[in-house]
Amino acid sequence: MNNWFKFGLIFCLLILQQTNIIGQETNPKKWWVLPVSLIGLGIASSSQEIKNVQSEVYQNSFNGFHTSVDNFLQYSPTLINIGLSVTHPSPEARNAKIGRFVLGTLSYTFIVQGLKRSLLVTRPNGGEFSFPSGHTATAFFGAHLLAKEVGKEKPFLIYLGYGLASSTALLRMANNEHWLADVLVGAGIGISAAEFSYYLYPKLKTKWKEKNAFKINPILGNQYYALQMSYSL
Repeated sequence: MNNWFKFGLIFCLLILQQTNIIGQETNPKKWWVLPVSLIGLGIASSSQEIKNVQSEVYQNSFNGFHTSVDNFLQYSPTLINIGLSVTHPSPEARNAKIGRFVLGTLSYTFIVQGLKRSLLVTRPNGGEFSFPSGHTATAFFGAHLLAKEVGKEKPFLIYLGYGLASSTALLRMANNEHWLADVLVGAGIGISAAEFSYYLYPKLKTKWKEKNAFKINPILGNQYYALQMSYSL
């Protein structure tokens, strides 16, 4: 019971940290508090003692469990955001949303893959490249971008996005694919990437306008989505 309590307490802290974004919307200068807290909590939970607790919980309650839902769930906050973006009446606003998505995706992918291949942490199931969780980074990037872009008009989407991201993190651990530290740090990286895209996009947009006509157009099909990017020199 003591081990269950420790594990439950740590994960509850994760959930509580996520919902802090609602309060931070009124003070954007404090955006760093959420990802730094998650990354710090992830580093603190990377001890062997916490890993032993997680392994015990998995063996007692999730041994043999497997689902592929997390492979699709990670993209759900982003897909919601893209769906709302392509229906926006302003072409300039659509381009800005897609531009931030592209910049953020490139940044968190670079960081996650760089850490995976430099730290070489073993997964709970014995696989390679555990730290940090790419699925969780993808999910929280999408959730945070969704919260920033439409949260004021549709506050319930903040809860939906972070709920989907949290579910992705939980399933990664239930599938024995990641340690708790992996998903916490992955969440922090995803959120930071969303904030970075908001900071960088206006600066790049100004430079592009001075030199080029840069356009980004979404392309939606029945079973796929893509981006068309073009320069007019």
